Amino acid sequence: MNIYEREINNFRQLNKVANTNGVVLFGSTFAKNIPVCELKQSFDIDCDMYNRSITDLSVFDAEALLEDCVTALAPKTVLIQLGETDLERGFHTIPEIIEAYEKIVAKLKSADKHCDIVIISVCESAVTIHPEELNKQLELAARRMKCKYADISSAFYNDSPGVKAFSLLSFFMQNDISFFDAMKMLHI
Repeated sequence: MNIYEREINNFRQLNKVANTNGVVLFGSTFAKNIPVCELKQSFDIDCDMYNRSITDLSVFDAEALLEDCVTALAPKTVLIQLGETDLERGFHTIPEIIEAYEKIVAKLKSADKHCDIVIISVCESAVTIHPEELNKQLELAARRMKCKYADISSAFYNDSPGVKAFSLLSFFMQNDISFFDAMKMLHI
């Protein structure tokens, strides 16, 4: 049994009662600590939302976990926030991390070509080694792979980093966004 098996078994059971066509957050430690269900209610998000993030998940292990964590839910949107663990461990270079991301995105697109994929930056102070360079490369990779990119790098400096990150990501979770809703999200 690998280090992720307990959480994966829990996700398999939860997937049996979950709805399809929702939003799935798939990431590592920072993403796992975002209380998406509570924030979904507070931000009045009108779709099903599932957090399938795993503590200390490496981007290099993530591809093998996609079926149980993401594709089994047939989501309309996948929010991916990986790389922090890999930078902290220092075992892989940024180009290697980006290559692993590309494999994940390719697998998600082969499972459902209509699924929106959002690549999320790592938070600047959550990672001590070159987070700004990884974020720059993630943004470029998102463009190349025709994915969306969400910059939440500033969230870590907030008193409530998870709430700030969720507020920055809420734009990608809405079904239909009116002009009024967009202005409200931008605090205008």
